Amino acid sequence: METGICYIFGAGKKTHCDITLSSQDIVIAADGGYDYLEESGLRADFVVGDFDSVLSRNLPSDSLRYPREKDDTDLMLAVKLGLSKGYTEFAIYGGLGGRLDHTIANLQILTYLSRNNAIGTLYEDTYAVRVITDGTISFGKELPENIPGNLCSVFSLSDISVNVTIQGLKYELSDANLTNSFPLGVSNEFTGKKAHIHVKKGTIAVLWYLS
Repeated sequence: METGICYIFGAGKKTHCDITLSSQDIVIAADGGYDYLEESGLRADFVVGDFDSVLSRNLPSDSLRYPREKDDTDLMLAVKLGLSKGYTEFAIYGGLGGRLDHTIANLQILTYLSRNNAIGTLYEDTYAVRVITDGTISFGKELPENIPGNLCSVFSLSDISVNVTIQGLKYELSDANLTNSFPLGVSNEFTGKKAHIHVKKGTIAVLWYLS
């Protein structure tokens, strides 16, 4: 079954969002992310959470309400719902900035996605971050962020990420091992050429600045 993109809106820092939805995309509001959608004029296909942070009085009657004392964060509930609907590509807004513990939790959610055969990207106004497990992220020459000098950093989230290859960026690597205790991959740069970052075994976070 072909699916589009699962867009998730959280209760973190509100980020400018300029998206065009296709008929195959879905939009999920995680708790206070519903306020985000109302301000943006976007529809919500599903609304989930314990609703301890949402301000709107217009929550849909079919919102999925959970108790405050639970193991999953509201954003994790939204991600699990998207996975259950068959989606494998996630774009998450309102998941960065704000509380640092929430930001770290949302990076862990990206790791969860990457280890469940899905891809998730967190977006902020000035940067985006994606987590890859045993795989590759590519940047085409046509992308607006792929301009010479724009920063792109790679971090190991595993104890050891094995055989990391970086091609097309200013500082290239070939089958190198990165660890989560030394930031070797910070502050690399786009060159305007097609670039790709591959990890054979392990989990890496790739952060790039938006133009």
